[in-house]
Amino acid sequence: MKGDIARLFDLRRDQEEPQVIDDTVRASARFAGTNLWVLFFAILVASVGLNVNSTAVIIGAMLISPLMGPIIGAGYGAAVNDAALIRTSLKNLAIFTALSLLASMLYFSLSPLSEPGSELLARTTPTLWDVLIATFGGAAGMVALTRKGVSNVVPGVAIATALMPPLCTAGFGLAHGRWDMFGGAFYLYVINSVFIAAATLGVSKVLRLPQLVQMDPATVLRNRAFISLGLLVVMVPSVWLGWQFVQQAVFVNAAQALVRQVSQDESLSLVGHDIDGPARLVVLTVVGSPAEQALRQRADALLAAQGLSHGRLVVRRAGANIDVTELRREVSQDLTRTMAQQLAQQLTESEARSRELQALVAERQREAELAAALLPEVEAQIGPVLALTIARGLRLATSPTLRTAGAVAVPGSAVPVAPPTSATANEQAVIVLIEAARAMKTEDRERLSRWLRVRLGQPVELIERVARAPR
Repeated sequence: MKGDIARLFDLRRDQEEPQVIDDTVRASARFAGTNLWVLFFAILVASVGLNVNSTAVIIGAMLISPLMGPIIGAGYGAAVNDAALIRTSLKNLAIFTALSLLASMLYFSLSPLSEPGSELLARTTPTLWDVLIATFGGAAGMVALTRKGVSNVVPGVAIATALMPPLCTAGFGLAHGRWDMFGGAFYLYVINSVFIAAATLGVSKVLRLPQLVQMDPATVLRNRAFISLGLLVVMVPSVWLGWQFVQQAVFVNAAQALVRQVSQDESLSLVGHDIDGPARLVVLTVVGSPAEQALRQRADALLAAQGLSHGRLVVRRAGANIDVTELRREVSQDLTRTMAQQLAQQLTESEARSRELQALVAERQREAELAAALLPEVEAQIGPVLALTIARGLRLATSPTLRTAGAVAVPGSAVPVAPPTSATANEQAVIVLIEAARAMKTEDRERLSRWLRVRLGQPVELIERVARAPR
């Protein structure tokens, strides 16, 4: 049983040859030719995606970015004791990073869109979870890189670890003097780079890839201590930021519970609220002086009941200048949002109706052109025709009587005409209306119907209309 489990998790069964792995890693860490051009394209794609707040475009930049190559090269070089590869990978990574910062800073300096969107802001607060993502993603990437054949893991790793977007976000911070954004985004980039390399080192050791140089035990211990210290230095700030993130989330959840509790008390007349997680602040807006006084008296008890003793509750009464201004702003935002939604819906409906009308006009035009082309051909078979009309429709026969009627009276006809031919009941058909001075013979009508069915390539509903003779 234990042997079966070991074979189930054995990574060496479909492992590529060590020389092939080595060649692949070294090629991806190279700084020249294709990698350099792809880097510039990835920078521009990521910068545009961040600038216009497009998630799909940003994902595209993650997939084409070559930044993963030097990082994996550094981790692999540390695993096989190749100091030259480590130096080359780190040098190329530094050049890649500098070029990315410079190019993205130049783009954001020239772009007219200077307000950071949600995609930019989302990459400025790294936490411990980003360390875990980089570690697991880097391990998955190295496992995929050492397999035989093509793996679909690498694109997922590129998306999960996201190297290019935070680097371009740091460029945005440089372009607009937002040092808080630059620091947070660049720290996220450092976290991803360091822990992807560390995961690559760990997987390479597990796979027991051949080492280029054998080191003495003292050197091995010194290198391990240096790597561990570096990982610890990079990780500690993310642990603190992650703790702050959790505390804010807990405070916001408790504050929302407090707001629900207050809103259920009809005597307090709550009309608005605001929660500031980083400042640990809850602002409640009520109507009337009695409600304000009652809420102030119960403030400490409410905070303690929700475990918010470390928070602060501010009570405002609607009618004070600051409250009126805030309410006006909120009402204005709601009205603007509602009008924008209605306008977008109306525009969508108008565009749909316009497309339907255009399709209908085009269909009528095609029918007119087809009728004009068929008229001389029909006249060649049955003689002069006063008019020929073509339309598409559904023939519905609702009773046996109608289906077997011997004749159909067409308005405007001097005499009844034979029932439509060729199309069966309840099916799509091309309706062909022929107006002539005299009625067709039965055999002519049947022959013309068969010819029209072959000519048009569809079931045909042939209707004959005999023009009323002048008196």
